[in-house]
Amino acid sequence: MQSSIHSPVPKEQIPHEEFIQISSSIFFSWPKKGSVIFFRNLILSWSLSFPLFLIICTGSYSIKGNITKLIFVSFISSIIIPLFILLRQFLGWKYIYNRLVSHYIFYEESDWHDGQVWEKPELWKDRDSLIASQEVSPILSVVRNFAIYLLLVFLFSLASFTYLSSTN
Repeated sequence: MQSSIHSPVPKEQIPHEEFIQISSSIFFSWPKKGSVIFFRNLILSWSLSFPLFLIICTGSYSIKGNITKLIFVSFISSIIIPLFILLRQFLGWKYIYNRLVSHYIFYEESDWHDGQVWEKPELWKDRDSLIASQEVSPILSVVRNFAIYLLLVFLFSLASFTYLSSTN
């Protein structure tokens, strides 16, 4: 929906355009494709990081001889990668959400960091508010829920490992 309103804001810094850019990004489009695909991509990122962390953990003399501890530590460590992915997803979408719900657009006209502020016209405020509530808010909710779940898995795994290590 293009309007005839003249804006001093460069096109790529208009919140609506930023939303289109982030939505078409390969990385940030994961949660837009549905929970199953998002979960699959997180599992894929974990499964690719697990062997790497397994190799890294073999360098530890304290767990090198104990295969169970080695796998457990590698499992716990490799969960950090999907957690970082979720954090980056959340921060990116939260930035877009904040830009969309703001009544003002903060922008730079050149590369000299000369920040400017422009008040959005009512038409833009309505459009951006609708996008924020109907498109971005559900994405933030999905990413937040996955992050909470994965953080709980991480903490439970860490607590289990700590408990099992202290009983041996």
